[in-house]
Amino acid sequence: MIARRYIHEYGITRDQLAQVAVTTRRHAGLHPNSHTKAPISVADVLNSKPIASPLNILDCCLISDAAGAFIVTSAERARDCKGKPAYVLGVGEKHTHEFIVCAESLTQFGAEESGRDAYTMAGVGPADIDVAQLYDCFSIVPVIELEELGFCKRGEGGAFYADGHADIGGKLPINTHGGMLSHAHAGATGGLLGIIEAVAQLRGGLGARQVEGAEVALVHNEGGVLSSHCTVILANSPR
Repeated sequence: MIARRYIHEYGITRDQLAQVAVTTRRHAGLHPNSHTKAPISVADVLNSKPIASPLNILDCCLISDAAGAFIVTSAERARDCKGKPAYVLGVGEKHTHEFIVCAESLTQFGAEESGRDAYTMAGVGPADIDVAQLYDCFSIVPVIELEELGFCKRGEGGAFYADGHADIGGKLPINTHGGMLSHAHAGATGGLLGIIEAVAQLRGGLGARQVEGAEVALVHNEGGVLSSHCTVILANSPR
């Protein structure tokens, strides 16, 4: 319902939506732990098994066995740790509804508010973000998040992907580990893996998937049916 309404209101094309899965799979091929690595094309996505119009199986997240963990401590304690720390600059969250029938809109959700609060706390804006890990349970979701988080205008998220801006080496590399669409998704662990990838990018040394000059990263996770949103901004220094 959300994908159909978004296409209707903003004119995002089906090819642009498929490009989200293609870009994400390309990034997954660079990560040693990715669930799926084989390259796919826009045609592959469009010709894959229909699930619920307009989404096909390659527009949908994986079901994976996966796990992840991170440690949160003080900046002072982190100085004694072996690994290079990432610093939490800002966090924001917003909850808009529980069931989709209670949502006030099928095209506007809480990422705008959670992002605004995180940016304010961090003292940065969208232009300061070097790499983003966006919750991508379905191909339409990171498009919506991309726009609501201020990286492009409403209706421009599909073109952002189609023009290569979300690629590693692009304007804003997104889901550099392959996201839930291609890396792994095991319940709540799916969002946690985005945080792990953001920290890895800030530490550097990732070879072909390293985002050059990555100093500030944004991670956005959502829950329910685009019901609950949380944004965190991380950096490789306290700034």
